[in-house]
Amino acid sequence: MRLEAQSLVLGAAVALIVAETLVILWLLLRRSARRRTKFVIEERLRFEALLAELSAGLIHVAASGIDAALERGLRQVGTFLGVDRGSVDEYVEGGPSVRIAWAPPGLEEPPRVMDSDQFPWSAEKLRRGDVVRFASKDELPEEAVIDRASFERVGTRSKVSLPLRAGGPMLGVLSFGSVRAERAWPDELIERLRLLSEAFAGALERKRMELALGERLRLEKLLSSLATAFSHLSAGDFDREVQRGLRQVVDFLGVDRGSLIEFSRDGRAAHSWAIEEWMDADEFPWMTARLQRGDVVSFSQLEQLSDEAAVDRQSYLKHRVKPQVAVPLLVGSTVVGGLVFSAASAERATSGELMEQLNLVGDVFAHALSRKQGELEARRLRQELTHIGRVSALGELTASLAHELNQPLTAILSNAQAARRLLDVDVVNLHGIREILNDIIDDDNRAAAVIHRLRLMLKKGDLEFVSLDVNEIVSEVAWLVRSDVVIRHVSMSFELDTDLPRVRGDRVQLQQVVLNLVLNSLDAVRERDADDRTLVIRTTKDGGPAVVVAVEDSGIGIDEKDTERIFEPLYTTKQDGLGMGLAIARTIINAHGGQLEAASNIHGGATFQFTLPVDTEDAP
Repeated sequence: MRLEAQSLVLGAAVALIVAETLVILWLLLRRSARRRTKFVIEERLRFEALLAELSAGLIHVAASGIDAALERGLRQVGTFLGVDRGSVDEYVEGGPSVRIAWAPPGLEEPPRVMDSDQFPWSAEKLRRGDVVRFASKDELPEEAVIDRASFERVGTRSKVSLPLRAGGPMLGVLSFGSVRAERAWPDELIERLRLLSEAFAGALERKRMELALGERLRLEKLLSSLATAFSHLSAGDFDREVQRGLRQVVDFLGVDRGSLIEFSRDGRAAHSWAIEEWMDADEFPWMTARLQRGDVVSFSQLEQLSDEAAVDRQSYLKHRVKPQVAVPLLVGSTVVGGLVFSAASAERATSGELMEQLNLVGDVFAHALSRKQGELEARRLRQELTHIGRVSALGELTASLAHELNQPLTAILSNAQAARRLLDVDVVNLHGIREILNDIIDDDNRAAAVIHRLRLMLKKGDLEFVSLDVNEIVSEVAWLVRSDVVIRHVSMSFELDTDLPRVRGDRVQLQQVVLNLVLNSLDAVRERDADDRTLVIRTTKDGGPAVVVAVEDSGIGIDEKDTERIFEPLYTTKQDGLGMGLAIARTIINAHGGQLEAASNIHGGATFQFTLPVDTEDAP
């Protein structure tokens, strides 16, 4: 009995001990669980605090400061994770454009995981939107053999990379890695990193949008500046403004060289302009032919050029041209020229953004070339028309000019006959013959002067704007019509200001204007009695920076309703008139920067007068 009692006591004691032990173990487990739960909560709180701080640091930053904010964020996350390196690689099709990296002192920056040459497996997975992670390089699959070798080369032992997206295409890649120890990347941590990646992606997206908006505004400002400069551009100022415009475009695009090629209407490369004097279209026949067909020419390496471009390749080598892009300039379906730029990098040469910008800039240059060609064609037609006008005006002076030439020719004949008679006598009068020869020379010079003036008035050619004396122009026209004035029994007088400033213009065309106005006045006084036929040519200063030339007659005057219509092409008040003389005259004066007007005189007759700006280059 006693033994049984002892056994019961011993059993109870053991049970008590076991119970106490279980209670202690339960308490220890509970305490450990509480500690683990506390650690998890604290870790989560630390992460949430990090996420809040990181998001706040990236949201309230201007685009210019986002890169620095991203670097601070990488340092915060890297320290939180206890890793050695971190990076954000912004992704642009064709290659990364911006890299932001963090690493403690003494460690190199991490490699670009989107480099398809070094990390083809990783780059492909990231493009598909997958996460790349490994705690050890041994976890990499067999198809990642190139990636494994690259990671070993740069000392990476563990790595995680997450694609950055903001609801659209991939913006970049967020990466963290370890080189001093291996590091696991559990699913729970990956989910947290995804939250962090959204903050980084949002910052990249905002930066990209703000930069794109700023770039767009810069482009619009450039286009507006070019359009304004070219809208009122004359052919004479075209070279200077094109050079200035090309410089603006080169600076905006960040390229090395820029050229503009103009194609004539028959398709030839008529002219070229360049920032650097290197673009001679004849040196690049293959590229020029492609542009004329409306093709874009773009290459990043000379090896990409076909065998047909052998001449071009040698020219590129000669001028040390970098990757190039050339776009045709079209107005409608007509190629009027080409824009050629040497890009700073291969990626830039093939950039879709660059092509879009070039197309917009090209439209401005294309219309500038078209306007220039149209202006030159209009100028050519105006010159043809003014030449016809001069021929027509001189045709009205046939009798006067015949008289001007007949006088010296008749005198030459008479003097020659007299000289022959003197030579027939026994004693030759050498003094008399010498005087006769001098008279023949003088008369010949008079005839030559008439012919010279006619040739000047009838010549064709480009305008020659030079400094002129208006009184000389009036005197030259008066000399041409003096015989016609006598034949028509008209009294012509002059009131010329001897202190006139000089003007700038084309002598022949201004002579044509004065001649046309004088001939119109001579026709207007034809119906008057011979004693009432008067013509006055007057030159004065208008009180401003201009000279006034007026032709006043005592003719039939101008009907008030015709004061402006007489300057319209093909409108005439003469029975045998063509209606072109005054229209041509006004066109000439307008081209010189002046004005031509007409008005009836109070006491009968009419006055035509025009103004010409003073030559500022000759002004004291």
